[in-house]
Amino acid sequence: MPSSPRVVALLLSGGAGARLWPVSRTARPKQFLKLFGDLSLYQLTLKRLAASGVTDIMVAANHEHEALLREQAGEVGMTPLLALEPARRDSAPAIAAGVALAMARFGADAVVCALPCDHLIPETARFARTLASAVALARLGYLATLGIAPTTPSSEYGYLQRGAAIPGHRKARQVLKFHEKPQPALAARYLVEGGYDWNSGMFIFPAGLFAAEAARLMPEVWNAASAAVAGAETRGDAVALAAEAFARAPKISIDYALFEKSDRVAMIPADFRWSDVGNWASVYDNLDKTEDGNATTGDVTTRDARNNLVVSEGPRVVLIGVSDLIVVARPDGVFVAPRARAAEVKDLVG
Repeated sequence: MPSSPRVVALLLSGGAGARLWPVSRTARPKQFLKLFGDLSLYQLTLKRLAASGVTDIMVAANHEHEALLREQAGEVGMTPLLALEPARRDSAPAIAAGVALAMARFGADAVVCALPCDHLIPETARFARTLASAVALARLGYLATLGIAPTTPSSEYGYLQRGAAIPGHRKARQVLKFHEKPQPALAARYLVEGGYDWNSGMFIFPAGLFAAEAARLMPEVWNAASAAVAGAETRGDAVALAAEAFARAPKISIDYALFEKSDRVAMIPADFRWSDVGNWASVYDNLDKTEDGNATTGDVTTRDARNNLVVSEGPRVVLIGVSDLIVVARPDGVFVAPRARAAEVKDLVG
């Protein structure tokens, strides 16, 4: 009997993580930070995939992070294939190049799981089941994505609008429409009406189907990315994409370039706890708290202080009589804001 098509993880490591300033910087962005214990988000992602039975792992990342990628992967005993981008061109060129590389190595029938490597997903077994379900959906001939059940009327995420059920798959639905990040009133309406999920940014699809849709819907991106792979330089477990060809790709997200246009998109609900760790308030939500609701790391002292996140990478930090703050201190930068306004730091330092 012929073996099943390969399942290939394509980890996306392109973000700068400006909302986690001053700890996250261009040289060491969010995915490499050890915010929730001894492992970084990138390392947690690698281990989660290994525990899910995925052994073919690629990472699309900026060439400047090659040493970090190797070092942190080695710390958890893994050696993924690195697809090194010569410049940041957003997610559409990154995924297109990863798919072209996957097709060259594993064939057009390989199922590619394009996953950000800076998300926090603590429930590995549930993740593995959901991923397997998404792979089964992709093999029915769909560009699959995972929807996150909204818990608040958030304006920080895009939304997926559910459509009709997919024959042959118990949980899957067509995606009627992608909705951009809404204003608060519209987000509240989505929550009341139901049928809307947060867009997780996780996509699972047959490589050949993606290639066909990419050639049809985003030919400039696909042609540039394919040429960048064809002209790439291979160095052991790293593939340096051809700079001149990759630079011809428009800078655009995969949502805009392809998924919002294709009629082959379907979704399944994610059956696991999830956070994109989008800002310091998200970090606070996912850390253990004291009886006063404080989450602290480093040299921190509090008195009559409640529901604060305090992170120190050096200086001693003392809080007295304050609540609901973010305080992050490093020798080269300090960030203080109400928790509710944590995301605004990107506007000043991004």
